[in-house]
Formats: sequence, structure tokens, C-alpha cells
Amino acid sequence: MPDDQLTRERNGMKLDCLMESRSLLYNSNSRISTMACSNNILACGTFEGGYILQDISNPVNSELMGEYNLTNDSEGITNHIAIHDDRELIISSNDKVLRIIDMTTGCTQLHNLPFSINCLSINPHNPNEFIITGDHINSYIMDKRMPSIDNSQECKGHKDYGFSCDWSPKNENILVTGNQDSSIKIWDRRNTKESVHCWNSALGTLSSQGAPVRNCKFSCNGEYLSWAESLDHVGIIQMNDLSKSDNYMLRVQSIDFLGKCTGLNFAPMEYGYGEDLIIGVNDCPLGGILNYKLESKYKSLDFDFYF
Repeated sequence: MPDDQLTRERNGMKLDCLMESRSLLYNSNSRISTMACSNNILACGTFEGGYILQDISNPVNSELMGEYNLTNDSEGITNHIAIHDDRELIISSNDKVLRIIDMTTGCTQLHNLPFSINCLSINPHNPNEFIITGDHINSYIMDKRMPSIDNSQECKGHKDYGFSCDWSPKNENILVTGNQDSSIKIWDRRNTKESVHCWNSALGTLSSQGAPVRNCKFSCNGEYLSWAESLDHVGIIQMNDLSKSDNYMLRVQSIDFLGKCTGLNFAPMEYGYGEDLIIGVNDCPLGGILNYKLESKYKSLDFDFYF
């Protein structure tokens, strides 16, 4: 059945293939460990310690920018990639090395760390700063201009290793981390000795024990926060609800499905007046991409009127 008929009859979304990994010269058999995307660049990390870059500025004719190897270490899985302004890549590898790659000059800045980084988020208000979380119970706010993690600000309070973090685009002092101890913590960088808010990942069900948190993300305008357990559940809450005196966890919205959560993110829609929450689900018969439309206080017109 043609794609257009399939999409029309099932009310689904057609996804175009921008890159076929089996046609690559060096990574045709590589497994993808992480992905990052901007408006112009798609970056894919591999389990073999490398990454692949694709130019997607023209989705009709995307082009391969290159295949790159970072390390030959057997533990050198590419854990996380962050893209800054289409000019810089910050790559976290499982060999305990953080690499900052200038795409215009090709220069690479190395930071050797005492533990492997699993996730990194750039400060949207100051691109020299980023928060890292990994195989350590604490998270760190680093400055790429500083040579050592010893000069970093430490976020203390989790009891197990970290897998996710994000920096609020609305408030430069607010950060979030999600760890294997089944908890989500919100931090104020002005005092990181303890978290501002903390709750179990079991989506507001106070009597149940949550699973490890694998993803957490602020929405594009910072009004929502979403997090995902490793299996079956995603939670979302409005940030304004955290400042209310009553039990804000009662206003957590739960999204239930069957399968592993491979990732979640927010995407701006309707010319910036709306947002979608996109969730990847890995399950043999039921896997796919879930798309949820978020309510916005800014309402766009039903028709494309321009004044």
C-alpha cells in the first residue's frame, strides 16, 4: 500500500528516511547508541565509539557529512551528543572522556573525568556551561573553559547513578536530574546542597515504587516538565504547579504504554504557539512514536491569516 494511502486511512504520520545506515562505508553494521538533532544537523553516536553526521538542512536532499571515530577503547560507547548552534558538538563517551569538537576548525578539546557521563545539557542562557550526570550519585555544573571537574558546582542528594538531566530554558537557575534511584530532583543552582523539589518517578502514585528514570526534559518554553521511567510510563507536570501549597503530585498527568521508552522531547509547533511531546517506544509488536499536543495559553489562528 502506498505511503500516502496508509497515512490517510490510519490517520498516522508519514516519516521520511533521511539516512540509511546500511549504505554507510564504515558504519553499515554499527548500532546506534544515541541521537541528537538540530534544524540543520543530525548526529548519531555508535556503540563502537564513533559518530555519524548528516546534513538535514534540505530534507528533500539530505547529505552525509562524515563518519568519525572517537576512540578504540572497548568501553568507548558514545553515550550522549549535544549540538550547540550547529558549530559545536559536545560528546560524552563511556571511556570517561568528554570531547568538545569545533566543527568549523576541527579542533577537539578533551576533558578526562573520574566517571562516565550518561547525559549532558547545555545552559541555554550561557553556552559555556553545562550540567552532566553519569556513573556517580552526584551531578555537576561544569564550565568548558575550566580544565578540571574539581572546579565544578556539585548537586548532591541522589542515591544512585544518573541517566538524565536538563536545564530550564525559562529560568537559568533551575535544573532537573533523573537517576537510577527512581527519583526526579529539581535544583536551584544558587544552592545545590539540596534539591528544591524531589519526587518518586511513579507518576504521583505515592504508595508505589517507581522505576529508574531514563529521560527528563523541560518543554521549549520551560512551562512543562516531563520524565520517563525505563518501562511503560511517562509523567508530565506544569512547572507553575510546583509553587502551589497543596499536593502538586495530584496534578501529574500519567501517560501509560507498553514497551521501553527510548527517549522523549518537546517540539515547537504552530509557528511557536504550541508544543508537541514526542515519545519513542521500543516494543516488538507495539513500538513506535507517540505524539501528544500540549495546551498553550497562546492560541494560534485556525486559518493562516497574515496581517
